[in-house]
Amino acid sequence: MANKSKEAERQNKALQDIMDGKEYVKDYVQVGYEGKAPENKGGETRKSEHSDIMASVRMPWFCPKCDKAMKKQLDNKFWRMMGHCFDCQVDYENKLKIKGEFKEYAYKKMIENQKSQLKDLEQSLDDFEKTDGKREFFNSVGVNTPELEKEEWSMGKDEFEKTISEARDFIREKKEIVEKAENEIQGAK
Repeated sequence: MANKSKEAERQNKALQDIMDGKEYVKDYVQVGYEGKAPENKGGETRKSEHSDIMASVRMPWFCPKCDKAMKKQLDNKFWRMMGHCFDCQVDYENKLKIKGEFKEYAYKKMIENQKSQLKDLEQSLDDFEKTDGKREFFNSVGVNTPELEKEEWSMGKDEFEKTISEARDFIREKKEIVEKAENEIQGAK
């Protein structure tokens, strides 16, 4: 009887009554929730609505192409990007190198990455443009008596418009370069 919690005392009392040959009578009321009973589907496995979604996102144990176990960290990355394991990607790129098509493949990948980066840059510029060059920050200041300090930041209307136009020009210029490079690839085919 080392434990001092109420539940432990109840259990010890019940055990002592059983050992003494007495019938144990509960001296408390236990309340529980009885919700709707699960529907009997006759042995059929029940599925949550999220299980299909999670199955599509979760990396499988084995590669769908080569049936090898996917347990490396790179396998996870390549599963999300390419839909197969790292070894399959290495084999694919090796076959392209043997055929002499790897440079074109790598160049296309670089162009796609540059397009994606420019798209992200454009989205962040749109978000910045919505702020009108003004921003508020709240900082917790003080150790013994903490206070909330409001910091306002503004870059001025002319400076803001100049920054936005320079950024738009930069993105437009880079997009033209990427499109030109993409046209060169398509023209070389």
